[in-house]
Amino acid sequence: MRSLNPNLMDLPPQLRKLTCDNQMFTKLFPQDISGLTIGGIDGGYSSRLLIGFDIFVFRAIAAFSTYTPTGIQKTTYYPDKTPPLEIVVSDVGLSSMDFDSMGSIRRAIIELQVASQVLKESPKKLDLLLLDGSPVISKPHTRNQKILNFYQTYLSILSRLIYQVRKDNIRLAWIVKDSRLNLFTRYIGKILPLIAEELPKILSLDYRSVINRSRDMDLFYYLLETNVRSMVYHRQFNISNEFNEEFALYGYYLKTAPFDIPIRIELFQSLHRNQAYLIQEINIISETILPLSQYNKNYGIPAPIVEADARAKVKESEIDALFQLIRIRHPTPDLWLNRRERAPWRF
Repeated sequence: MRSLNPNLMDLPPQLRKLTCDNQMFTKLFPQDISGLTIGGIDGGYSSRLLIGFDIFVFRAIAAFSTYTPTGIQKTTYYPDKTPPLEIVVSDVGLSSMDFDSMGSIRRAIIELQVASQVLKESPKKLDLLLLDGSPVISKPHTRNQKILNFYQTYLSILSRLIYQVRKDNIRLAWIVKDSRLNLFTRYIGKILPLIAEELPKILSLDYRSVINRSRDMDLFYYLLETNVRSMVYHRQFNISNEFNEEFALYGYYLKTAPFDIPIRIELFQSLHRNQAYLIQEINIISETILPLSQYNKNYGIPAPIVEADARAKVKESEIDALFQLIRIRHPTPDLWLNRRERAPWRF
């Protein structure tokens, strides 16, 4: 199927509208990134469920580099090369689901806050900013108003960031390392019968059962070759409309390294920009990401994301040290720990 590249313009309208591309696969060429300043942002997060209160620990960092023909000219970190932990103690009783929602939303907020500050304070204009993970956070199924307020805060900061990069002419994209979506597999399951003449051997198999149990990542690991991206899809994700402009979230898969799975790339674009502009922007971003992701044939993550991830990671030793500090200042020896952590024996 790698040699198959159907013309999506020939599909029925109800299927054609699901993608912005004319073909399923597009060959790309790594861009010369000399002179460009490219940043990566990631956040680390850890937590402890205790008796009486909970602890959340966050760290977010931006690492941005200016490139020359021979490599990196300079790498700058924000807020610092080794940023301090942000510690949040919650004495509000949270269910396990609310506990997870609180942590993930607050980490996302901190990452966006770092991104906004970098754009405002960086002495050198960024050309491309990459954030780790997907911008899509589902609205929490909770009655906890505090968590719902944080969710609205996230949408508001996201909206302002998208407006800010648009105004400053900076490209912004999210890098998803391990995708579990199955948007493309469902789409391909719909179009396979329509291109039956090109796939007689495939259609003679029980392809529906394969499609139903596959994820996009499984599929594109086999279908995409290095420097090739998939067709572009758009997802429904409503953000705060503070600036009276509608944005759609677009995504696709890109094979950056020969022996690694593809990465998923997502970005927001105005609904009022035409298809040709959208595809041009996606190709420019992709061809900029390629040389950043080809230092290792087995690991195709962009270098700015790798650097930010390494420095943002919250180590268990840091959490243990924090907990010991709290115990010293407020000594109630064992009752803070759950039973599984304070059993008098170990197996």
